[in-house]
Amino acid sequence: MSYLVLARKYRPQTFEAVVGQEHVTQTLMHSISADRVAHAILFAGPRGTGKTTVARILAKAMNCEKGPTARPCNKCRSCLGITADSSADVFEIDGASNNSVDQIRQLRDNIVFMPSESRYKIYIIDEVHMLSLSAFNALLKTLEEPPSHVIFLFATTEIHKIPITILSRCQRHDMRRIDHGSIVSHLESLCEKEKIEVQPESLSLIAQQADGSMRDALSLLDQVMAGSDGAVEHEFVLSILGSVDRAAIVDLGEALISGDIRRMLLKTGEIYTHGQDLLRVYNDLLAYLRDLMVVKVARTPEKLINLSKAEIDALAGQAEKVPAAHLAWIFEKLYRDEVTVRLSSHPRMAMEMVLIKLGGMKPVLSIDTLIEKLDDLKAAFDRSPVSISDSGIPDKAPADIPRPPPVSSSSPAPPPPLVPADPEDPGQKEMHQQDSAQTTNDPDTIWAQICRQVSEASPALAANLVDSRLILKGEDRVEIEVSGGEFNLNMVRRKKNMTRLEQWLTDHFHRPMRVTIKGNVDPRRDRQAEKKKNDELKKKALTHPGVVDALEVFEGRVEKVNIKQEEDQ
Repeated sequence: MSYLVLARKYRPQTFEAVVGQEHVTQTLMHSISADRVAHAILFAGPRGTGKTTVARILAKAMNCEKGPTARPCNKCRSCLGITADSSADVFEIDGASNNSVDQIRQLRDNIVFMPSESRYKIYIIDEVHMLSLSAFNALLKTLEEPPSHVIFLFATTEIHKIPITILSRCQRHDMRRIDHGSIVSHLESLCEKEKIEVQPESLSLIAQQADGSMRDALSLLDQVMAGSDGAVEHEFVLSILGSVDRAAIVDLGEALISGDIRRMLLKTGEIYTHGQDLLRVYNDLLAYLRDLMVVKVARTPEKLINLSKAEIDALAGQAEKVPAAHLAWIFEKLYRDEVTVRLSSHPRMAMEMVLIKLGGMKPVLSIDTLIEKLDDLKAAFDRSPVSISDSGIPDKAPADIPRPPPVSSSSPAPPPPLVPADPEDPGQKEMHQQDSAQTTNDPDTIWAQICRQVSEASPALAANLVDSRLILKGEDRVEIEVSGGEFNLNMVRRKKNMTRLEQWLTDHFHRPMRVTIKGNVDPRRDRQAEKKKNDELKKKALTHPGVVDALEVFEGRVEKVNIKQEEDQ
């Protein structure tokens, strides 16, 4: 067959022609120029990234008649023989089919002979990780100290399967996935050489399908070119690759983000009618949301997304309209339900139910948006004539009546105005009763009045002071005995509550007062503790080995368990 596929026809023959692996090719060129080429070199990386190609170019560079040189001539007998795979001194071995220890022993026996027509005898072992462990062991000594005329070049896609003893004897070069832009540029140049017209969006789609592999991209382009006559239409490329038009994925994604259930169902039905694989569509939708999130949060998304600049700019315009938190939430839910669609015998129904569920949920608000809404609410209350007291109850006051200025806690309270007493006035009578209560020394009366002030100002604190009592300890000190357990004690002992209590007591006695808090055992808590203890004792008695054995022997049951009191024991 005279036809050569693009991957073989346009295989790079120099280091400069290798696409996307400059970090490897530049290192090798410098090592050749400095005469520091290692005797064993390992190329590792994904499929189709140029491992074997670089190994062949290195073999040319070392055996070229003008070399060793970083730029082989590709015209001498050695270069042409390596290109045609007919060189007598360069052996390209498939590790998958030559993986036994006997074949490695045969190789080891042959390397002692000098090359027939070249400078070096070079062994290129592809997929070297397929060698058996015994074959690797047979190669160890030879690989560490080979003859001066022998160079080993290894290539592998699964570096983790190679023994560490082999790795330590090789100079390792890691090949990277080729970026999207480099693949598209290379495909464009090949289309010009082949004189075939392919739309840029079709080349971009081929590059996406290749996933960083130049060989896969060339194979897909070969398939497209073989099935077309003249100019290649984008719809034809979609049908050949079995892909969904990106515009349909973007439309479906926008409907999902906006919660337009009707639009989502129509687009899903349209894609299904055209015979597309819904699981692939689902994964494309996940990829679209991922790209949208990357554009939203990354400063340089072009380094993270395999899309053209025009497509990235379009994503940026879409991402501006959606909060990052909402995008992350949608992606998480969609990714979690992927297994439902993948394992379902009716993927269309499964996918539709997932989309309906997501579309019916409200968008997630970001923290910044919630804070802004709270700030707006606070500002609205500040502008309103309704203020909020400490108790959480609005205090309504007409806007035209000015409020009295707040009284500073450090200054003494102003004396009440002198008003003539009217014995018939009930208000004057109530004020007289309050004044007499303030002057009394009865702790219960004083504490009742303080509790009324607490309940009006802070109902939460008043709830913690239920069943508590006041104890006078001197002229400037009081003690509050709090009931209800540790929770009430901790609440009352808060700095804010202690300050308020001291202020109220200071205002009442008209002199600075210090407050100490003491816990009072609640009889109800004693009863609960006693009940818990009795339950534990009953459980212990029922699980006692003697009781269990007696019940089993006599086939009986426990009717009642009596707990002895401490005084009876």
